[in-house]
Amino acid sequence: MNEDSSKTIDRAAGATVISEIATVIGSEHGVDVSGRVWDMGEDFGHEYAHRLDLSTATNTVRLYFSDLDLTASGNKARKSRVEDRLRRAIAQLVVRTPSPMYTY
Repeated sequence: MNEDSSKTIDRAAGATVISEIATVIGSEHGVDVSGRVWDMGEDFGHEYAHRLDLSTATNTVRLYFSDLDLTASGNKARKSRVEDRLRRAIAQLVVRTPSPMYTY
C-alpha cells in the first residue's frame, strides 16, 4: 500500500472518530446531533483543509480541521484540542429558552 492511500484511510478513520466524539458530546449536553457531514478537502497543505457540518433538527454549526487533526487522532494532546473545539461548537447547538426580560 502506498503512502497516499494509507493517509486516505487514516483521514477516514480520523473523521469517523471525530464524528463519534461529536455524537457523545452532544448526548452529554442533551443535543441530538442528527447530521455529521464531512467535506474532505483536497488541498492538504491548507491549514484547515477539512470541513465538518454538525446538524440538529433546527441548527447547524460548521467546523474546520487540519489534516493533522484527522491523521493524528490518536495523539492525546491533539485529541484534547479536537474535543475542546467540538464542545464549543456543540454548545452553539444547545437550545436555550430566553429568560423573560421583565417580571411582573
